[in-house]
Amino acid sequence: MSQALTESQLKELQRLLTLRRNELNAQMQGNLANLAPAEVTAGSVSQDEAARLRNQTREVDQALTELDRAELRRIDRAFELMDEGAYGLCGECGCQIPFERLRIEPMTQHCVACKSRWEQRQAKV
Repeated sequence: MSQALTESQLKELQRLLTLRRNELNAQMQGNLANLAPAEVTAGSVSQDEAARLRNQTREVDQALTELDRAELRRIDRAFELMDEGAYGLCGECGCQIPFERLRIEPMTQHCVACKSRWEQRQAKV
């Protein structure tokens, strides 16, 4: 079983989570700006084609924004778990998640074994 996180490890993970949160917020601002209706510009495509392309772009930006929001929720949950003193524990089996795994994905809430089992179940669905 892995050891509990040290204070310096926890601070490093907080820093990584904060950096990722800032990146996501910046991405979301760009995606949301793209969701605003755009003017039809004269060019080499018809107005119908331009409208279709804008709609596709907006759909992609909306989907990306939803993915970013989901990741932000996971980051917020990681900070909540830190406040509760439960950060770094697998949400399924309760074991300590190794620091190396948390450095790669600091918002994870599952150890490799539990995450692998979940992925295997999802693959069968």
